[in-house]
Parts: sequence; C-alpha cells; structure tokens
Amino acid sequence: MPVLNKGCEKYPKKPNIPYPPAGGTQYRVKTNDDWGSVARAHGISAKELIHFNFGTTDPPEVNWFLRTMVGCVKSTHDRNNWMFSSEASPGLIYLPPKHGWKRPVFPPGLHENPTPESKPKEKSGIWFGIGGQTGGHLFVAGKDTVEACLFSFDSYQKRFWLNVDGYRVGPGLGGSIGLVLVIATGAPEPSMLHGLKVTGWDFQAALAGRWGDLAKAAKELKVVRQMASGAKFVDKTISVLEWEKLRDIINNLRRVLMMEKKDVLVLSIPGAGIGLELSGYYGWGSVHIHDQTGT
Repeated sequence: MPVLNKGCEKYPKKPNIPYPPAGGTQYRVKTNDDWGSVARAHGISAKELIHFNFGTTDPPEVNWFLRTMVGCVKSTHDRNNWMFSSEASPGLIYLPPKHGWKRPVFPPGLHENPTPESKPKEKSGIWFGIGGQTGGHLFVAGKDTVEACLFSFDSYQKRFWLNVDGYRVGPGLGGSIGLVLVIATGAPEPSMLHGLKVTGWDFQAALAGRWGDLAKAAKELKVVRQMASGAKFVDKTISVLEWEKLRDIINNLRRVLMMEKKDVLVLSIPGAGIGLELSGYYGWGSVHIHDQTGT
C-alpha cells in the first residue's frame, strides 16, 4: 500500500463524525470514479459531496477519512491524495438526500476543487439507454424503428430521446418487436448525432452475433436482461441505480468496442422480444434527437 507525501494527510480536528451521515444513500466507489464525477452525476458539487461525508473539505483531513473510513488503497500519481478504486474496502461513500438536506455554505475564497480528483473531466461523448425496436420484412423490403431515452455516461441528469427510422431492401419475411440496448458514441453533445446516417449489410443478424464477444467483457450482462421488463416498452427511462449498473457495463464494453468515432449501436437484448424474422438485407436510416434535458 502506498504512502502519501508528507503533509498530505493529517488527523482531523473532528475525527468522530457520525458515519454513515444521517439520511445518506450508500454509493460503492469504483475505478475511474472521483469526487467530481460522482457529484456531477447526482446534481451536486464535489465540495458538497465531500462535506456531507466528512464534515470538512480540508484536503489532508479528507485524505485521512478516505484511508480510514472509505478504505482507499490507491494514491494519485503524485502521491498527494488517495483515490477511488474498485479495490477500496469497504469502498463506501454516501450521497445526500434529495429533500431535507441543507447545503453547506462555504467561506469566500475556499478552493472549489479541494482535491485533484474533483477537477472537471473531458466529456466522454458516450450515451446509453434501453429502448424499443419494432420491425418487419415482406419479401423484398422492410422497415425498422428504434426509440430510446439515452443518458450521458458522465451524468444521470443529462439525457435525450433518440429515434432511428430505418429501411431495408433484400430477401426476407417476418416481423419482430423487442427491447434493445442503445449506445451512442463520439458525441460530446447530443446535437452532433442529429441526422447521422446508419447503414450496413444484414444489420440485424450482425448485431445478434456480437453478443458473444460483448458478453465476455460484460459479465453483468444479466443486469440488462433484468431491466428489460415489459414496462420498458412504454417508459424507456431508467432509474439512478439502473444507470449506475449500465454505466459499469458500458465502461467494460469500451475495451472491446470502438467508442471514439461517432456512431449509434443498437444491440438486441436476448430474451426480451417476440417474433421471428429471417432476412438478408441492406439497411439504412437516420438518427433524430429531441427533448434534451440537462445538456
């Protein structure tokens, strides 16, 4: 276990704070988390989140709490601060309640970012959500429609609705309806996806075949199936807890998918649809976005 640089950790003035803090919601920290990313995802500032947990924003005192209360075992590269990781034990911090919590008032001039981890990061450009897909093919032509509510990888508060109207030509017969996992990449702002053209040969069959490789990177793939209830056909939004679980899965998928270029991936969720369709076709469509929130 590393040791922080001299002066970067100190015994706090008030070490016997109530912990967990009253009214807090448990959050399990993981690798790539930091105070800033967790705070932004839940609509508060890093200072407020730190103060709610430890009653202080003094960096050396915060480091003492991170080591003794949260169980952090990894330090930043400069060894000036402890950092979140999946190895932390118990690895728990707490989110303030949405109602009845009085936000702290900080003295003028207090540094906005008490630790380096809370500095704003570049936008990932990744959006994801669960949506519905309907489609059919009659001999030589067919149509697909996808509708989904996509959430930012960076914040649950940022979301928008996406529609893809696709058309296809080629031999085939049948129809289907199902739930899909939709991942949009390479778009720091949703408007960058509007009008994006998606094309490909035998798109539907190709997607079905990709789940084998994707499952290797996403061991929690069963979480997606559990979320894929019938109610999602009507209300395609997800809860904060579902967002956090899907975010973990998307983070794993980043290792096997090209998530830098601008693209929209529509992945059929196994066991979450009805119908039978056999087709070999060339498809094309356009992406449309609307009803942005928090962006």
